[in-house]
Amino acid sequence: MARERLYMRRWNYERDQEVPEEKRRRRTGGRTLAVRPQFPLDEIYITLFFERRVYAPDGTIHYEPIPQRAADTGVELLDDLRRMLSEGKSNLKTFGEGYGLTPSDVNGLVLALTGMEAITFRIAWQMRRVDELLRYTDLSIEEVARQSGVGSTTNLFYACHRDFHCSPSQRRRHLRQANDLGRYR
Repeated sequence: MARERLYMRRWNYERDQEVPEEKRRRRTGGRTLAVRPQFPLDEIYITLFFERRVYAPDGTIHYEPIPQRAADTGVELLDDLRRMLSEGKSNLKTFGEGYGLTPSDVNGLVLALTGMEAITFRIAWQMRRVDELLRYTDLSIEEVARQSGVGSTTNLFYACHRDFHCSPSQRRRHLRQANDLGRYR
């Protein structure tokens, strides 16, 4: 009887129903910024690649540095957060403590600058990194999980199911296009 009650409490009705996209992701308080964010993720994301493949008019291939790969925003705390996430580190509490900030301080700052709460920003960053690694490299799923900051293959599997409704291997097949492998290094 107790086991049945525990099961009933954990069962999530929304999980098995058609749920709008905005409710499928992790809920982190649901606050939204009332103005356009100063630093949207698309503009401040630091790719893990340093060079991109370029085809010359004569058909030869060479690699060029990616311009403005890690340009600073001018906000020291945000730049340090970006560097931390780029290194695959993801502990927001430890990050905040380094500045004498509480988790809610970090959350408010990230929300004000990016339009996303800190956890949502971190997850979006990690999933963008996952997509880069899956699409442009032949790294194992375990290595993708480690380098993206997601952690383990189990975490990566659940994150892909949460955000993309497929496994990491299926996501790789969906993303990869002709000539993607080796496009960046």
